[in-house]
Amino acid sequence: MSLIVGAYPAQSTGPLARQFFDELGRIPSIRGLELPYRAEGGDPWPAGAPAAWSAVVTSIPGTMQRLALDEHFGLASRNPGGRRAALDFVAGIRDYVGALVSSGHRVEAVELHSAPPHHGSPEAFAESLNEVLDWDWQGAGIVVEHCDAPRAGSVPEKGFLSFEEEVQVVRGLRDQGREDISVLVNWARSVIETGQSHTAADHLRYAREAGVLGGLMFSGCSPEPTEFGYPWIDAHLPAVEVQGAPASSLLTGGEIARCLREAGELPITGFKIGLPQDAVSPGDRVERLRQMCTLITGAARAGGDPQRP
Repeated sequence: MSLIVGAYPAQSTGPLARQFFDELGRIPSIRGLELPYRAEGGDPWPAGAPAAWSAVVTSIPGTMQRLALDEHFGLASRNPGGRRAALDFVAGIRDYVGALVSSGHRVEAVELHSAPPHHGSPEAFAESLNEVLDWDWQGAGIVVEHCDAPRAGSVPEKGFLSFEEEVQVVRGLRDQGREDISVLVNWARSVIETGQSHTAADHLRYAREAGVLGGLMFSGCSPEPTEFGYPWIDAHLPAVEVQGAPASSLLTGGEIARCLREAGELPITGFKIGLPQDAVSPGDRVERLRQMCTLITGAARAGGDPQRP
């Protein structure tokens, strides 16, 4: 198994960034990076990262930044202006993908999201995706990454469309011959939605049975306050077995194994974690990411059983 790693919440910054990526590049189970696309554009290829690695581009940083300025912004927006602004934003991602490819970096996929909260509809999302799929993505697939949907009695972290709505939108597009689109489950974002650890596996099963599952990213969350923030914050907590992770992190080796069993072999498997404040040096940061790699690849080699050698 080879992994896509969202290293940007954990990476060293400034002059130490190159050392961080130099050391990260020595982990043999990593094949690529999840790169953030922000409101102002995409990050350049990190200095020190292996040129042979591929990329997956996530639009969630820029999507949330744009939502902070316009509550109607999003590909699923019922508001024509908000939806058009989101399409223009995604056109920028398309150009960013083209620039990465022109620089010699393969882009495997682009992660898009069903924003905005409260003002979205599956019909608008389908219309947007249908337009996006007509563009030249240089061989990259489009992946709908689920974020938590609203639920009664709680304030959502993201509050986008339900998982079932997203799956049915993607299923409908695939039925129309749109093969380059799938759904990706982010462990924390599914669990945050219900407060139940089994939700990620449930979502994986639902998407797999619908024939649209294309990816799984591991990222943790906690029902209690931690140094990462308030309860249920979408702050990419490490698995509890990783050095320095909060003891209340719900992501465990057992949950990783359960999800790998449920998902089966996928085009994209990986993780994204932030790090606690005690992870200071580039080497220390890379070691924490190495521990996540070992948890995932070890469970995969054991057939989804983290107890088997």
